[in-house]
Amino acid sequence: MFTQPDSCSNEGRLRPFYVFMKKTAAFLSLFCILMLSLPFDAQSRKDPEPGENTLFLDTFESKSALPDTSVWKLCSYAPNAWSQHFLYVEGYENVRVHRGCLKLKACKEDGHYKNGGVRSTVSFPAGSRLEVRARLTKLVRGGFPAIWQMPVGGLLWPQSGEVDLMEWVQDDPDMAYQTLHSAYNKLTTGKTGVTNPEPARGFDPCKFHVYAADRTENAVIFYIDGVETWRYENHFLNGDPLQFPYDKWPYDIILNFSLGGPLPSGDMTWPGPISDEDLPAEMWVDWVHVTRL
Repeated sequence: MFTQPDSCSNEGRLRPFYVFMKKTAAFLSLFCILMLSLPFDAQSRKDPEPGENTLFLDTFESKSALPDTSVWKLCSYAPNAWSQHFLYVEGYENVRVHRGCLKLKACKEDGHYKNGGVRSTVSFPAGSRLEVRARLTKLVRGGFPAIWQMPVGGLLWPQSGEVDLMEWVQDDPDMAYQTLHSAYNKLTTGKTGVTNPEPARGFDPCKFHVYAADRTENAVIFYIDGVETWRYENHFLNGDPLQFPYDKWPYDIILNFSLGGPLPSGDMTWPGPISDEDLPAEMWVDWVHVTRL
């Protein structure tokens, strides 16, 4: 006996729902594939736009795995706290451009600690602002990631100054150091560096932040995520050493994830002992932007 299908049965009612869910699942799968094909953090990032005041901009969007060698060079070995572990680094093994970020690796391989770092071949005058968007992939005890500037053509360090936009060390894991070095500081405080006296606590360097510093003839002004965090003023003091050398020379840019540990002399560096179980780790730099103020 032939039976007319019941158009009010559950199967009849649910069939449009099944079709809808299949189409939705297919759309979500395609969406996820498209998102994974985008540069890292593309959903939340916004690269700076070059303007008439732009002096330098690198968004690391090159298809090459190497940073632009016309403006970046590898950091090299020296027997000091931040660069001693470049000794066994071969070429660009700890530096790469990947999915829209410059990635600088700190690691231990074949019994040797290795840093990752680059330094700009171009420098910038006073009256400019440096901004760097970056994050760490993890915290490394004994690690020494930093974003900083050094004078080009200046006097013996620290007479011509040093500007540290961001440094992280294990002694203060929930803050970012912002520091200025000079011979004047050494004379007056016994230390070459003077640091932001009221840094923000509860800070997470494993999230992307924009670190910035203005160098003007009146002050060096530090920012994190667009908020002023510290201002060090020029007191226009006459004398030697200079109280404010930061407007006297052009400054370059250094980006590095270094490791501390003991020096060859046996003296411990200020990042402290290295914990091998925390390695490897990277600092990811999304973009670097310098503008005229």
